[in-house]
Amino acid sequence: MIQGLVVTHGSLGAELVRVVESIVGTVEGLTALSNQGRSALDLTAELQERLAATDAGLVLFIDDYGGSCANAAQLACRDRSRAVILCGVNLAMLLGFVTWRDTLDLEELARRLVDKGREAIARVGTRGRD
Repeated sequence: MIQGLVVTHGSLGAELVRVVESIVGTVEGLTALSNQGRSALDLTAELQERLAATDAGLVLFIDDYGGSCANAAQLACRDRSRAVILCGVNLAMLLGFVTWRDTLDLEELARRLVDKGREAIARVGTRGRD
């Protein structure tokens, strides 16, 4: 099974995983990791350990491109073909992940998750229409 790891600043990732589980029930293989209290080297090492522990592949969901979480993920994944990094994590992406990860290969899953995440970003309402 493809694993998912939500790597974020503070407790954002843990809360996203909690909300996913409140919607669909307990989800194996979807966890969160915070950068809080970790140096860049510590975070990179933790990500490398998580990558080494999976055979089926790992999707790293990152909150902000260019931040410490994204930088650590890029360093940890530089020699790994069974990992993809997706920045800009949102709830729609995580729900898509738990729905599709058992039926799609890693590359197709990543493509669909990016599409799903983009589709979830929309302006709602009529305010500002002039």
